[in-house]
Amino acid sequence: MIESLLLSVPHDEVRQVLDVVVEGGLGLEVTLYDTRWLMDNGALDEAEEIRKSLENRVEVITTHGPLFDLNPGSLDPIIRDYTRDCFIRGVEVCAALGGRKIVYHTFHNPLLPSGVLPGWKERAKPIWEELNGTAEEEGVEVCLENSYEPTAEFFADLFNAFADERTRMCFDPAHVHLYSRDGQSSWVITMGHLISHLHLNDNEGISDDHLALGEGEIPYSTILPELYGACLDSTVVLEMRADRIDQSLRFLRTLGLWA
Repeated sequence: MIESLLLSVPHDEVRQVLDVVVEGGLGLEVTLYDTRWLMDNGALDEAEEIRKSLENRVEVITTHGPLFDLNPGSLDPIIRDYTRDCFIRGVEVCAALGGRKIVYHTFHNPLLPSGVLPGWKERAKPIWEELNGTAEEEGVEVCLENSYEPTAEFFADLFNAFADERTRMCFDPAHVHLYSRDGQSSWVITMGHLISHLHLNDNEGISDDHLALGEGEIPYSTILPELYGACLDSTVVLEMRADRIDQSLRFLRTLGLWA
């Protein structure tokens, strides 16, 4: 049985869904994708106000850090600097929200030639080290999420380059279905001991549609019991539009994973 089930919600929609979240006994994963808002001087104050509105109402809060067009290993120092600033501010806003965890992608493009990877990791590593240090100071757990990585070993190489002893993994089966040559079992064998957070949504094997569970072609009836059995302590996020939540909750109930 899933103990902590969360909904993924943009920061500016938290108040709109709060009653539904409270009535359903759910948690929240607040997405911090809007970097214009994130980097604004008022973001930390607004995050504090959101936290106050959630106190004694929502038990588990996590965040998803900024995502679009960032690159910690870019050859362009301006891009690296902006990525670093967004990374650090994401952790600070997570803490201000009362968040326990923040999710980041690795941001490496595996379509680049393999010879690019060593230099990319070398440029990116200091930014991840600073991020990890800030997260430790703020009491926030950093979770690296698989996205375009073609194999579990490829992801593990990046994880080991950037992680510290507190870093954990956010596992997304939908990304495995779309982009990985390895199946879920290989990922669980390679990374299962580090998985503490799960993102769930469905797709039809073409694009990352974030469909309701059971609406696409991912065999969740088979893989969810295996996955959750291997990661019992993980927080679980339904990462989809609000109108797809009810169908996903019904799907989880049929598997006996949600009461």
